Amino acid sequence: MDKIKLEKEIINERGRLSSDRMDISFGELINLYKNDELIIRPEYQRLYRWTAKQKTALIESILLAIPIPPIFVAEDEDGIWELVDGLQRVATFISFFGDLKSNITELTYKNEDNDEFNEDGDINTLNKWELQTGGLIKSLQGFTIDTLPTKYKINLKRAVCRIEILRGESNTSMKYELFKRLNSGGSKLTPQEIRNAIYRGINPKLNELIIELSQNHVFQKLTNLTKIKKQQLYDNELILRFIAFYDNLENVNESMENYLNNFMEEKVTESTFQTERYRKIFGKVMNLIDKLNEDKIFRNPNNLFVPAVFDGITIGVAQNIELYKNDTELLRERIVLLKKDDKFKATWLSNSKNRIKNRLKRANEIFNQNKK
Repeated sequence: MDKIKLEKEIINERGRLSSDRMDISFGELINLYKNDELIIRPEYQRLYRWTAKQKTALIESILLAIPIPPIFVAEDEDGIWELVDGLQRVATFISFFGDLKSNITELTYKNEDNDEFNEDGDINTLNKWELQTGGLIKSLQGFTIDTLPTKYKINLKRAVCRIEILRGESNTSMKYELFKRLNSGGSKLTPQEIRNAIYRGINPKLNELIIELSQNHVFQKLTNLTKIKKQQLYDNELILRFIAFYDNLENVNESMENYLNNFMEEKVTESTFQTERYRKIFGKVMNLIDKLNEDKIFRNPNNLFVPAVFDGITIGVAQNIELYKNDTELLRERIVLLKKDDKFKATWLSNSKNRIKNRLKRANEIFNQNKK
């Protein structure tokens, strides 16, 4: 045990982080949001999907001065806060007062209580909603912000919320690690949710490309992800994997999560990042695979989506696109061969550095075979 080395590492890691915390009123939080000094981007986070019961519980907790978890924000160079964790709580409070903007409602839907969240952006479906029967205060039922007694409206606005702030100069890898450890509540942020929130604050170009490609109708049809997976941005992560692995196998030097973190951090600061290059190759791959008319192409015999198969097929086809652009039957044969290949299947269940490399190397070997 080296105590000097331990102390040095602790001091060095502390120096990488620039963070702060403060307590502000919920009323001030609303004002920051209305003045565009607090940015909520649900397209990069989870959609607003709390049930009426959950929303009521938050308002009830604030009225009763029951502590709620802190809210995490990333501060950019202009001092603007971007919400990273706490979307449900912040959007719930702002919508109760009637101030939630349409960029939230455009991305919502009916929740578990069948609350009507209009996808066309009808803001009246979200704002100034009615409270339900509280867990402790039964008579909350039916009250809105307009009918709630004035003193309780004031109590809500004056109630204090803890804000955890990461300053713009903080090392981005440290930001990622901190948010991964600190985000709390009923369901934790996924790695991709954290990536999108942090790295988008540096340069949105890569995030916007990922979102654009994830909306490709062929991709959506062939992956056919569950609503929960989409809410957790798993479709975004699959697109990031395609971009990160395409023509880049030699640079895979860590496990999946760390490699994607490092790749995204590098590319958001790269002025020469070739957005159009990835847009074109992904479109070509999707269009070519779509010609096979096979909806379960990324699934195993039990109809389960296998991300390793997605990686292998999309990257294998992308790197050998010229061989298949006029021969879909050959492509079909190679995909069947890949999914049956024992060497490839041996890499499915792990995302270690070696498994990723072996997976993509084997896929390229199969798709790179000359036509017989």
